Amino acid sequence: MENVTEERVSLYKEIEPLTDKPNGPVLVRNRETKEFFVKKYYPLFLKENLLTLQELDHTHLPKIQEVLVEDGKLFLYEEFIHGKTLTQIIQRSEMIEIETLLKMTLELLDALIALHSKGIIHRDVKPGNIMLTNDGLLKLIDFDAVRTFDGGKETDTVQLGTIGFASPEQFGFAESDRRSDLYSVGVVMNVCATKKYPKEQLSTNKFLRPLILKATKLDPNDRYQSALEMKWEVEEQWKKLKFNYQSEEKETKKASQEDRIREILEKNAANKEQQQNISQKVVKTYPSSILRKYVPGFRTDIVWKKVIAVIYYVFIGLGLPLDIMRNGSSNGRSGLVVEDLLYFVLPVFLFTNFMDFHSKLPLLKSKKRIVRIFGYILLGLFWLALCSLLRGEQRVP
Repeated sequence: MENVTEERVSLYKEIEPLTDKPNGPVLVRNRETKEFFVKKYYPLFLKENLLTLQELDHTHLPKIQEVLVEDGKLFLYEEFIHGKTLTQIIQRSEMIEIETLLKMTLELLDALIALHSKGIIHRDVKPGNIMLTNDGLLKLIDFDAVRTFDGGKETDTVQLGTIGFASPEQFGFAESDRRSDLYSVGVVMNVCATKKYPKEQLSTNKFLRPLILKATKLDPNDRYQSALEMKWEVEEQWKKLKFNYQSEEKETKKASQEDRIREILEKNAANKEQQQNISQKVVKTYPSSILRKYVPGFRTDIVWKKVIAVIYYVFIGLGLPLDIMRNGSSNGRSGLVVEDLLYFVLPVFLFTNFMDFHSKLPLLKSKKRIVRIFGYILLGLFWLALCSLLRGEQRVP
C-alpha cells in the first residue's frame, strides 16, 4: 500500500508554493496528463471527510483528484482554479450589484446543499474561501474546518472558523450544524453589499436586508433551517428584484413618451422653417460647393492656398493669352497653346489631385508616406518626359 502511495505521489511534480505560509498550498503538475493541481496539507483526522468530498462532482466545488497519506501526513490534490477570491473583488470594486450578489448567493447555496447532503459542514464560509473563476463560476474552496454533524454534542470538539463570519455556536456555545454555514452566508452577503459586518452596518437594501437578518439570527432555530430553504427565499427576492426593474422600465418608457412627442413637434416646426429657407441655402451654397469640389486651391479652407491659387489663376488668365497673341502665325499659336498648357496648366491638374484621381493610382492612394512620395516622383518624371517629348518635336525641322 505504501508503494502504491509513493508511486501516486511521484506522479506530481511540484511547481511553486502559492502562499508564504508553512505547509501552504503548492501548485503541482501531473507528469502523465500535464494537468495542473493544487496540493494541500490537511490534518490526518480529516481523511474520511475528504474522501467523502472526493465523491462529489459539483459545479461550485473544486474537484478533488486524490487524497494521499505521505510520511504520516495527509495531502489533498484538487483542481487548480483560475480566478480571484471574493475578498480581492470586494477590495477592488466600489459595490457589487444586487442582481450579481443574489446570483452569487444562489451558487454558494448550491455548493452548501451538495456538502450538507453528505453530512459535511464547511464551517469557514468567508470571501477568502469563495472564488470566482475567469469563466464567471463561483467555487467554494478550502476544507480545513470541515466536520460531520454529530447531533449528540453540546459543542464542537475542535473550535474553528473565522471571527466575524463564524456563527456563535462555533465558539463553544453549541454544536455547529448546517445552519452555522447559513449564518456565514448572511455575513458574506452583508460584507459584499456594505463592506462591513452586519453588527457594524446592516444593509438597507430591501431585497437583501430580510435575507441577511434571518440568516444571522443568534439562535440557530430562528435562522433558515436548510440551504435549500434559504435558496427558495433568495430566488423569491430575485424575482421581486426583476419585477421591480421591469416596473421601473415601464415608468421610464411612459415618462419618455411625452419627451418623444415633444421632440417630434419641435422637429416638425424646425422642418417647416428649414423648408422655407432651403432654396435660398441652395443658391448660396451651390457656387461655393463647385469651388470646393473642382477648383484646386479652393477645396480646403486654408487661406494661403486660396491666395496662391488666385495669383496663379490671374497669371494664367492674363499671361497665357498675351503670350499666344505675340506669336503672329496660326501654326505658331497652336504650338504655343499646347506648350503653355503642358508647362503651366497640366502640373496643376497632376499634382493637386484634380477630381480625386490620385485615389485611383496604386502608389498615390497608399497609406504609407514613402510610397506616396515615390508615386509623386514617378508622376513628376512623367510630366518631364512629356515636356522633353514636346521640345524634341519642336526641334525637328
